[in-house]
Amino acid sequence: MAIVQRWTGRDAKMLRAALRLSVRDFATMLGVGARTVSKWEARGQGITPTPDMQAILDTALTRAPEDARHRFRLSQKTVSSADTAAAPARLNDGVPSFQVSAAQAAEDIEVFTASDLAARRASLIGLRPLSGAPLVRQIRQWAALVPTVPVRAGEVGEQELAELEQAVMFFRRWDASGKGGLHRKAVIGQLNAVTETLGDRSGTDLDHRRFQVVAELAQLAGWMTYDSGAFGLAQRYYLLALQACRQAGAVELGAKVIGDMTQLSTALGNYDDSLTLTRTALAIVPREGNPLVRSELLGLEARAHAQLGPSEAGNARRAVEACFEVFHAAAPGQHVDWIHYMNWAEVECLAANAHTEMALREPEPKRALVHAGHAEAHTFGAIDSRGGTYARSRILDQIRLGKVRLAQSEPGEAADIGLRALEQAGTMRSSVVVKWLNGLATPLADRYGDVRAVGELKTAVAAFQPATDAGQRDV
Repeated sequence: MAIVQRWTGRDAKMLRAALRLSVRDFATMLGVGARTVSKWEARGQGITPTPDMQAILDTALTRAPEDARHRFRLSQKTVSSADTAAAPARLNDGVPSFQVSAAQAAEDIEVFTASDLAARRASLIGLRPLSGAPLVRQIRQWAALVPTVPVRAGEVGEQELAELEQAVMFFRRWDASGKGGLHRKAVIGQLNAVTETLGDRSGTDLDHRRFQVVAELAQLAGWMTYDSGAFGLAQRYYLLALQACRQAGAVELGAKVIGDMTQLSTALGNYDDSLTLTRTALAIVPREGNPLVRSELLGLEARAHAQLGPSEAGNARRAVEACFEVFHAAAPGQHVDWIHYMNWAEVECLAANAHTEMALREPEPKRALVHAGHAEAHTFGAIDSRGGTYARSRILDQIRLGKVRLAQSEPGEAADIGLRALEQAGTMRSSVVVKWLNGLATPLADRYGDVRAVGELKTAVAAFQPATDAGQRDV
C-alpha cells in the first residue's frame, strides 16, 4: 500500500492536483467539507490532518490511477528538492523539452506550477538561469519546431473560456499598476487551474485557444517572477510559455516571450545572449507579422548592440531607426492585449535605452554628448506620452532620465532625480525598480562619491532594497 509518512496540507494539495480534481470534487471523494480542503491548502506545511484523515488520504493515493500516482510522486520529488540546499542544482535539470505532445506539455506545466505553489519562495529563488550555449540551444530548438504558419483558433463560444481570457487581461492591468509581483502566486494558481482543463480534450479549436491562455498566463507568471527577483524560476516560466505557444501555434506571442527573456539576460549582463535571442525571435516573425512585436524586438536588439560597446553603435542606431519605422506600420487591429503596453511611450523608451547605453560606453566626449542628447529627447518623449495606469513604467522613466544626466556629467541632478524616483516608488515591491535604482546609484557613487546628493541616493537605495526583499518573501 502506497502511503505518505505524515500528510500535510501541502501533500493533500499535491494529491488533488495529481488527481486533477476541483476542491469540491476532492472533498466529496474524501468525505469532508470543501472548507476543510481549502484550509489544508491555505495552511500547507503548517497543518497536519487528523489520524483518520491520514488513513483516508493514504487510501485515496493507493486507489489513484498510475498516471496520477506518478504525477504526485513527481510533485513530491520536485518540492522535496526545493526544500533542500541542493534545490537549485536539481531543478536546473528540469528544463522543459519542446519535443513533446500536447498532453505532456500540459502535464509539465501543471506539475511545475503545483510545485511552485507548494514550495517556499526562499528555496526557489536560487534556481540558476541558463545562459550561453544551453540557453541559445533551447530557443533555437523552439524556433525550429514552432509552426511556420500561425494556427488560427476558430470562434468558440464557451463562456468559461472567455472569462478566463478576461481574467488574464485583469492580471496584466494588475501588474501594470506596479503591484503585480506581490500577487505572483494568484497568477500561478490561475495558470495551474487552466492547465488542469487541458486534460479534457474538446476539439482542435478549443485546444488551441486554451493553450493560448496558458501561454499568456505563463508569460505573465514569468514576468512577475522576474520582477520579484527569482531569475532562474522566471526563465523556467518563459520556457513553459514557449512550450504552450508551440501547441497553440502562437508564433508572435512566442517571439514576444523570447524578447522578455532577453531582458532577463540583459539584467544578468549577458549581452551576447540578448543579441542572439532577439535575432532568433526576429527571424521567426514573418514580415507581415504583428509590427508591434517586431518593433519591440528591434528596440531590444538596439540596446543589446549598444551594450556591446562603441564598435556596435552603428548597428544600434540602425536598429533604433527600424524600431520606429516598423511601429508606424501597426494598424489598430494589431494592438492585441498581450502586447498592450507597446505604445509610443514604449518605443521612445526603447530608443532612449539604446542611446543612453551608447553615451555611457562612448570614450570620445563629444560623441558621447551627442548620444546623450538623443537619449534625453527620447526620454522626455516617453515621459510625456506615458499613460496614467503604468505606475512602474513612470518610475523607470524617471530613473532613465537620471542615467541620461549621468551620461551628461551632471551628478547632482542625476542623484536628485533618483531620490524623487525613490520617493515615487513608495511601497512598490519591484525587483526591476530596485535594479534600475542600483544601476543609477552605483556608477554615480563610483564616479562622483564626493557629491552630497549622490551619497544620499546611495544610502537611500541601500535602505530601500532590504524592505523590498522583505515584502517579496512570500510571493
